[in-house]
Amino acid sequence: MPKRIMATRYQMLREAVSNLAAPADEQVAYLDRIFVQCTGGGSAEAYGNNELGLELDDSFMAHRHMIEFGEINDAKVAAVKGLYDFVNSHRGDNNNFWDRKALFVDPRWREVRTMAAQVLAQLPDELRESDYTRELSNEAAARAVAAPAPLSALGRLKAVLSGQQ
Repeated sequence: MPKRIMATRYQMLREAVSNLAAPADEQVAYLDRIFVQCTGGGSAEAYGNNELGLELDDSFMAHRHMIEFGEINDAKVAAVKGLYDFVNSHRGDNNNFWDRKALFVDPRWREVRTMAAQVLAQLPDELRESDYTRELSNEAAARAVAAPAPLSALGRLKAVLSGQQ
């Protein structure tokens, strides 16, 4: 069996909820880490907090399909939906909810963390693989094995000079 190289949809949903449940300083560290390519390792404050909500959007979007394949049940979806609705009720707000400093001072972020912690308690930390996610993982693993190793800068230069690229 190929090694799993990507998280299941359930794990991605659980991680998005976990990130919303984390204390503000951990959320900031996480956001800085995922934006490191954009910031060169500096603060990602200019990017705000949108990514925390967008990750929940991305993972929750598949909830019907996840139910169909037995990755999650209706009760867990209902728990996540309350959090999802609350977070999305602030989309387009011009009241600083998505500013970085709001993580520390806005009472709505305290409410998000409380709700997310309650939801997280209902989502066990487990794989929750289905035939669908197993197939996706196997395809990704096969592509990774079949892909040639990336060339170093020197290797790319040699390939260009020898006419191989």
